[in-house]
Amino acid sequence: MTLPRRRAPWWAPLLTAGVLLLAAGMSVLGFWQLHRMQQRRAESAMIQVRLAQPPLDLNALPAAQPQEYEPVQAAGTYDYAAEIVLRNRTHLDAPGVHVLTPLRLAGSDKAVLVDRGWVPYTEAEPAQRKAFQTPAGDVTVRGIARASQARSRPFLPVDPTLSPQLPRLDAWFWVDLDQIQQQMPYPLLPFFIEAAPAEDAAALPLSGYSVDLSEGAHLIYAIQWFSFTAILLIGTAVLWRQARRDRAAAVAPPARRDIG
Repeated sequence: MTLPRRRAPWWAPLLTAGVLLLAAGMSVLGFWQLHRMQQRRAESAMIQVRLAQPPLDLNALPAAQPQEYEPVQAAGTYDYAAEIVLRNRTHLDAPGVHVLTPLRLAGSDKAVLVDRGWVPYTEAEPAQRKAFQTPAGDVTVRGIARASQARSRPFLPVDPTLSPQLPRLDAWFWVDLDQIQQQMPYPLLPFFIEAAPAEDAAALPLSGYSVDLSEGAHLIYAIQWFSFTAILLIGTAVLWRQARRDRAAAVAPPARRDIG
């Protein structure tokens, strides 16, 4: 006698397609993370090459356009009256700001914005910052060139737009040189300088740039996505096989019992 065959539920093909689609999507995310890791490696190698270059003298080459992370040096005088701060900066988990001061370039009508370093939040107001307005007169600043910043995602904080009602802003979220230029009485160079560490490492502002040359967590994320894909496919296969056994058992005739 031929046993009747129990069909799979009508939704089984849809479920299979959904599982395969989800697995494909997670695999794509895994490969994307690997691609980002390779990009980070290439970026780190490029930054290391640039950091190893001799400093570019901005006074000798006033029209120079250094690449980001390229060492630079500049001589001039600080204009503390036009100083601003960069919000939400921490040092050893302590809240504070970074002090950015225009450096009027010697022999030029231009200035370059210099990130002189971190001060505690309690010292962030202009009156407190006067204690850090040294040295006076001509100085030579060494550091690395950094590109102008802008808000990259809509959920990040935004700086208010300058206007006749708000002609000047002291505290900024971003080093957006186009916006900051609007409140400066002289032209700014299209990049700013992150100052190198000072001779007195404990003196405020705490200067010294740090460059992240790590690969980030992309490899860990890739392994996670590939693991999720494997768990989904193996788990689905196990459940599908168990479902087939259950259907086969449901249509099997009961075992005969002899009555003696």
